[in-house]
Amino acid sequence: MQKQSRLSRSVNLALTLGVASTFATQAMAQAQQEQSVEKIAVTGSRIATTVSDAPRPVTVITADAIEAAGFENVADVIRSTSYNTMGSYRESSGSSFGPIAQVNLKGLGADRTAVLINGRRVPGNPFTGSSSVDINSIPLSAVQNIEILTDSASAIYGADAIGGVINIIMKSDFDGSIIDAAIEAPSRDGADRKSVKFTTGSSNDKSSVLFSFEYTKKDHIADRDRDYSKLNVKDSDGYPIDGVDVTGANGGGNTGLTMDQSRAFIVGECDESFYMKMRNPLDVPGEGCGYIYSDISYSTMDTERYSAFVDARRDLGENHQLYFEGRLSRMESSGRFAPAIGGFLVGADAPINPVGEDFILYHRFVAHGPRDDSQDVTEMDLVAGFNGVIFDGAVDYDVSVRKYDYRGSEAGNNYVLTSNIEALVASGDYNYVDPMSSDPKHLAAIAASRATLSRDLRSDYWSVQTSFSGDLPIDLAGGAVQWAAGAEFADEEYQDIYDSYREAQNVLGSAGNSASGGRDRWAAFAETKLPVTNDFDISLAVRYDDYSDFGSEVSPQIAARYQVAEWLKVRASYGQGFKAPNLTDLYAKPQQSFEGVQDLTRCRAQGISDKDCPKAQVETYTGGNLQLAAETSESYNLGLVLEPIDKLLVSLDYYNVEIEGLVTSPEFEDLFKLEQEGNLPAGVVINRAPSSNGIPGSITLCVAEKAPNCGLINVNANLGYREVTGMDLRLQYQFDTEYGSFAPEIQWSHIAKYEDELVGTVIEREGMEEYPANRANFNLLYSIGDFAVNYRYNWIDSMEANSKGRFAAWDMHSINAIWTGIDGLEISVGVRNLTDEDPSIDDNLGWTADTGATSMKLYDIDGRVYTAGVKYSF
Repeated sequence: MQKQSRLSRSVNLALTLGVASTFATQAMAQAQQEQSVEKIAVTGSRIATTVSDAPRPVTVITADAIEAAGFENVADVIRSTSYNTMGSYRESSGSSFGPIAQVNLKGLGADRTAVLINGRRVPGNPFTGSSSVDINSIPLSAVQNIEILTDSASAIYGADAIGGVINIIMKSDFDGSIIDAAIEAPSRDGADRKSVKFTTGSSNDKSSVLFSFEYTKKDHIADRDRDYSKLNVKDSDGYPIDGVDVTGANGGGNTGLTMDQSRAFIVGECDESFYMKMRNPLDVPGEGCGYIYSDISYSTMDTERYSAFVDARRDLGENHQLYFEGRLSRMESSGRFAPAIGGFLVGADAPINPVGEDFILYHRFVAHGPRDDSQDVTEMDLVAGFNGVIFDGAVDYDVSVRKYDYRGSEAGNNYVLTSNIEALVASGDYNYVDPMSSDPKHLAAIAASRATLSRDLRSDYWSVQTSFSGDLPIDLAGGAVQWAAGAEFADEEYQDIYDSYREAQNVLGSAGNSASGGRDRWAAFAETKLPVTNDFDISLAVRYDDYSDFGSEVSPQIAARYQVAEWLKVRASYGQGFKAPNLTDLYAKPQQSFEGVQDLTRCRAQGISDKDCPKAQVETYTGGNLQLAAETSESYNLGLVLEPIDKLLVSLDYYNVEIEGLVTSPEFEDLFKLEQEGNLPAGVVINRAPSSNGIPGSITLCVAEKAPNCGLINVNANLGYREVTGMDLRLQYQFDTEYGSFAPEIQWSHIAKYEDELVGTVIEREGMEEYPANRANFNLLYSIGDFAVNYRYNWIDSMEANSKGRFAAWDMHSINAIWTGIDGLEISVGVRNLTDEDPSIDDNLGWTADTGATSMKLYDIDGRVYTAGVKYSF
């Protein structure tokens, strides 16, 4: 048998113990022979238990397993799991979500996945205005384990745990120091990353302190630097059709529309150094002058982040401990959009009107320059508390206070004031026919119409939490009845304040509006575990939550574990839950946006197939609704855990989640289905130009009119229900040979049913765009002596695009090797996305704003990336 290094042993143990379901097996217990078997906190219960007794599906990913796979941040670790089935938002240039990263278990929504640090829920992020958490802000260097509970857990953790729970366990008891430096170098331009991490700690019999610091910088990816997002023009007869024959450009360059939007025409000479001629621009018959925005815009942002974590603990006598946990994150980011685009009215008497009558001009403000946005964010999270035992050791307790403070600001340059530009067009000072003119009067008009935008974000949150646990003086056949109970109180205030220009809807080229609100809540919870026999136990939990702004809810849950045989365990759970509306769902003012949509109603009336229906930008408005009620849910999970032979672990879980009173604004493709059925929800309006020959008019631009009498109005509402059914399979084996140790693992997540009912219309989503029915990973760790290599394979199923095209199945191969031949030194090299796969894209429409957003949620877009790192422990 070959000698194993410290790294090889720890990584093998991590894969044997941590990456598998914590519904433990005999092999896992054997692997822990050198550790004392004790009751520990397991995500999904407030009752301390042995790992083998956990009745719910929890996956644990250890720091050693993360290092072996070559991950550099928490976001990539979690998003790469198959449980993040439908993908989740990642840092995107130009988005109001800014530089955050989310996780979305079961595809139920990032704001329905609870994120905890050391068992305590992290408050939501004001960039999204929801309960979803920016997992980018958590320093990986301070992470001990990441636990993923894939069962609904509102009865344990309250609102937002309908989809499951991510519990990030931070390091505490640590002696020594570690410095770690790493770089990532893609084979294509953009996405270069470098990082430095430092961790130091000291502990003795009475106290411990740990400090961790992390710095990361990553460069943007420009649209022009990727083949799928740069300008692509299909072969066509004549000029390309906007939204059909071209990606990386659209019809809004210098295009005129008649007042009834029945005909389009080119305005000016359409300088082809940045413009391009198109047919049917903006889905209006005729010709137009489009703009190649992909030459300027970025897909992802430049980001620079500093993060620190402190953990300090002090024993107070033999039975009590004082502790403090502090997390501080500072982030700066910047992104780029193409120059502002907008539609406005040109009067017949305007001095340079080329057609002599009123018309709508859809114009790209190329001389104003690209829209450059920057964000500056500081996040502080402090927890202080006591824990220990009371009543002669009969009761464990924990009491803590949390203060969370989030401050963010955003600045945007080179936007355009609508009222100013309309006046300058009317006076003839702004030359829209030749926007690159050097005439002093025109240059002065550019300066007078240019706007710098601002956005201030703030979240203030504080909470008090208490929990107690112990054994009741009641014994069943399997042992003492265990219990846990506690209470918590939280108060939060949130604001997202946009500049006065956007609040007045007086900006071309930007969307968004202010939102603010606050609430307090209190909760009481209780849980008990009944060991009916040594092989069978039942867990009961109930939670009562009371919110100041909409009322109260009770969430019960029951779970059971049965050891059928030495090699087989069965688990089951049933629970009810709820989710309070996000503050932005309640309080957001109407927000303007320009979204790329396929007007299926109009296309079908003209006999145009869904596949050939063009995608055009339309003016949309979303907003909050003070009449929203809470979502309620029911869920169940049935699972098997098998160990047919030593060190082979197989777990299979089947789940179902139903959500009533679903809070959402319908997806755009769904709106047109509802419109054709005459079933649009109250408050939702599709404003159209007059019909002609039985064909509905195009969606109106808000030029002569103001919302809600123009554009597409799509507000939040409790619209119906969502039901998701699926399966999660894990298969893991670990074996040693004279040639080294091997640890293969397979993870597969399947969505059998993903169904929404919106105002009586049932929409089946599994296998459709954004909703892949299958996702799988394969991981193989090989280690021998001072060398370990990890191979990782990720696969995502194909999907039918909304355009009736397809997103092809996608896979990625990655490899990472670590050498530990010198005491205290680790050297790693690797390649992520070995075969340099592009993200899967809609093979009909290509990379548009909408389809690109789908691809970025699901797939790695960096391309092939070479990685290297050096780690020194002392």
